[in-house]
Amino acid sequence: MTTPILAVIDNDAWALRTIMQWLKTQPQMCTVAWGTTSCAQAVHDCLYAQPSVDVLLVDMALGSMSGPGLCKLIRRQSARPAMLGMTALDPENYREDLAMAGAQGIMNKKVVMHGLPLWIPTLVQGGSMEPGVFPDAASAHQALCGRLSIVSGDALSAREREVLSLYAKGKSTKEVAGIMNITRNTVYAFVKRAAAKLGVHNRGEAIEKARWYGML
Repeated sequence: MTTPILAVIDNDAWALRTIMQWLKTQPQMCTVAWGTTSCAQAVHDCLYAQPSVDVLLVDMALGSMSGPGLCKLIRRQSARPAMLGMTALDPENYREDLAMAGAQGIMNKKVVMHGLPLWIPTLVQGGSMEPGVFPDAASAHQALCGRLSIVSGDALSAREREVLSLYAKGKSTKEVAGIMNITRNTVYAFVKRAAAKLGVHNRGEAIEKARWYGML
């Protein structure tokens, strides 16, 4: 049987290091592909990096994005990896949102090291830890994938990136137009096209998502 490949995202560097160190002492249970505090890096590596990950452990408080938000972004684009939420708080605070985001379960961080070995076989198959609450990975992907097209690093043109980058730096529309030597209407057109490509509804969401993908 092939050894499962796991990865971890946690914005707490100390917690990330602790979990990674423990996983690396369990070679009979899994191989650790990577660990990161970066949402953009986690999304990219789950979707494009090799070897592909079987199970992603996801902290619920990630700073620039919530754990459910990250899970939904990945699950909309792929049925892999299975995703298991982790939290130092009460898992009930996140269970409903995480289930809707396409994850396969959630555990308190205090019991992850004890419970994970029991659930690895199910998660590797994309199965749910709580079938009555969390969907399996394939069903979740099917339910979510029609709502967002895959975004690649080349999705935005240079000018669209420049507009979003200037807004991200706090520039006004008038300032963006002046810097780029274009009209305000053209600025708005660039923003509208960028938002459509990124599958979002407004400038703020476009800036945030472009940042997740390292486009800005």
